[in-house]
Amino acid sequence: MRHHVDGIIAADPDSIQFRLPDGTEIAHTTHIFDTVVRPVASGVEIYQFRTTWLPVASRVDSFDGYELKDITSSRRGRSLFVHFAGHWVGYLVAVGFAALFVVLYLGLRAMPKRGWRAALRWVGFAFISFAAFIFAYDVLVFQPLSPLVLASCVAICAALYSFIRRRKHATVG
Repeated sequence: MRHHVDGIIAADPDSIQFRLPDGTEIAHTTHIFDTVVRPVASGVEIYQFRTTWLPVASRVDSFDGYELKDITSSRRGRSLFVHFAGHWVGYLVAVGFAALFVVLYLGLRAMPKRGWRAALRWVGFAFISFAAFIFAYDVLVFQPLSPLVLASCVAICAALYSFIRRRKHATVG
């Protein structure tokens, strides 16, 4: 069972609690920014992340049905992959919204700068800038996504875009 503490300004720190059917608590983890629970053959592994800027687990526990055991030294190396696997939907949504903002921005840049369309263009730029700021704030503060992983995705996409554009111009001329 996931236990959240009220985080009004930022994300809720959570703790994983293990209880018997009658409600008696067997074990629990400390409250921490993000946890990923991964089922394994011997029970579950709980990856605890203090921060997601660099998503490497600060502690990894194993629960076999009776007690929590610290297995950090043997599992810390794979915690980056576990974090990504645990939050892949969030990363997909974040990249999708970022792509939407880029497409809208490029569409507004293609609009003529004359007449009533110039005003519509500037209103569009203002709206997209505000929406992108709110989205970035939400991702950085409330979502357990790594800005470094997202920046890596943006860098890869920019490199691919530059490569495709260079190839397109090389074959056209």
